[in-house]
Parts: sequence; C-alpha cells; structure tokens
Amino acid sequence: MNYRLQRKDFLKKFSDQEVKDIKDYYKVMNLHKKRYTKNQIKVKTNVSIHRIYRWRYTDSKPNSVKTFEKAKVRGYFKQFSNQNIQSLAYLIGYNLGDGHISRNKCNTWFYGINSDLEDMKTLFRRFSVKPVVYTYKINNGKMAVHDCVFSRLLLCLGAVSGDKTKAETKIPNWILKTKKASKIKKRFLQGFFDSELSKITLIKRKRLAYQSLKLYCSKHKNFINQGKFFFNQIRNVLTEFGIISSNIKFDRTYIRSRDGGNMQQIFFVIYSNYINLSNFIQRIGFLYKFGRILCLMKL
Repeated sequence: MNYRLQRKDFLKKFSDQEVKDIKDYYKVMNLHKKRYTKNQIKVKTNVSIHRIYRWRYTDSKPNSVKTFEKAKVRGYFKQFSNQNIQSLAYLIGYNLGDGHISRNKCNTWFYGINSDLEDMKTLFRRFSVKPVVYTYKINNGKMAVHDCVFSRLLLCLGAVSGDKTKAETKIPNWILKTKKASKIKKRFLQGFFDSELSKITLIKRKRLAYQSLKLYCSKHKNFINQGKFFFNQIRNVLTEFGIISSNIKFDRTYIRSRDGGNMQQIFFVIYSNYINLSNFIQRIGFLYKFGRILCLMKL
C-alpha cells in the first residue's frame, strides 16, 4: 500500500491559533528574504513588531512551527514504506485498545506487560522517537513517548486522544480500504489484540478445550452505539481471516468513580473451537505476546 501524509491533514491537528502562527511565521520570513523592513512586514501581515524582530533576528520560532518542521525533517510527509505503514497500523490498533494520547497532543502512552513494551521499542526507531518504559507493578508498565510530532502523526492516522469511553473509536478508512485479509489489517488487529486480549488457556486438561477469547470495552451510556460500531468493524475484519465471533453483548453497568459517569461494558467472543482458534493463531495471532500462543503449538 502507498500512503503519504498530507501537510493539510497534519495541520488539522493544531489549534486555530497554532495554524495562524505557522502561516504568519512563513509570511514574515518570506518578506524578510525579500528585504522588506519590519514596518513594511507589519503592515502586510498584521504581526507585531516584537514578534517580527524575534523571528527575524533571534531565530525564535513558534512551537507549532518547530513541530511542523520536525515532521518535514523526519520525512513524515514522504511516502511511507510498506514496513513503516504496517508498524503504524499496529500502533493505531494498540492506541484504540490500551493506549492514550494527551489532550495537548504532546505525550503518547501504551500500557501492558513491561517485557512486551520493551520489545515494541523497535517499532519507533523508524519514526525518530525514543520511548521510555516504566514498570509500576510486577510485569506491568507503561511506555511513554514524549513527542508532540509523533503524537500528531498517530492522530492523523486515526489514533484517539482523551477519554475513549466518550470518543468515536473506529478502524481508520486507510486500513479498511486495503485488500481482503491484508498485512496492514493483520498488523492493526495484532496491535489491538496485544493490548486487549488475555492469554489463550485450557479449560480442562483435554485437547481442544480452550477458553473463548473475549474482547471488552467500556462506553459511556451516550456512546454505546459508537462502541458497538467499532466492535462490529473488528468482527467484520476477522471474518476476512476466516475467524468467527459472536454478536455484540452487554455486560455489567457501573458508575465511574472519578466523574460519576454511567458506564456500560460491551463485549464479543471469538469462538474457541479448533478450526477458529487455529485460524486465529495462524492468520493473525499476537505480534509480541509469544507466550500467549505457546499452548496452541500442540494443536
């Protein structure tokens, strides 16, 4: 798949004031190259003399300009390689599961088993960022990417910022429009499953008696339909890989303590019969959680 991030789409992830700063800065610097005076530039751009002086003589750029220029230097506006776009699909899937982007778009987090997070670091080298993994419980931790350029890249590609229980989560169109059972769809699902699915375990000490895989999400009562829509997208993509799942079901309701929000858990089940689990392991599986599939090697 060929994919190129458009500059205009990247700019949409800035505030109106940030976009204005970017446009004003380049107008000022263009007129400066043409040897216009400060006063002439002020008249033409309506930018204050103080800002014009800073931009012309101290190289003090607005933060939004620095972010935009870093994206260009890193090659974010060039065509992504196949391997890079697959890595991004994985990270989008993980974000829609157990990931988070701060509201100021400067920090991205991924939560999970610390050893898995350490292994995931290799994905980020391609995008000129250096994540840090913190362990806060035994075997559990979070990966932090303190980088406003990379966060905006993920947001452009369909990642979600803020409270996902009240967000319109969905599989991005650029992933859905790839061919049936594509490698990009596989990587997206692997990212989502690495963050959300637990290990595959035996119910009894008998061959083929495995627990069904259950995928849960919590949604605010006003956003339940959005949650069902996203899960049905997941189920439809699973069918492309020959994997059958149940309809969307409702689980418990509860009041969220931090804000008193009325929450509803929804879920669906990936059936645990031999053919279905075999298709799951062979055609999708997990990218980093190898320990989760060892029990199926004997199937």
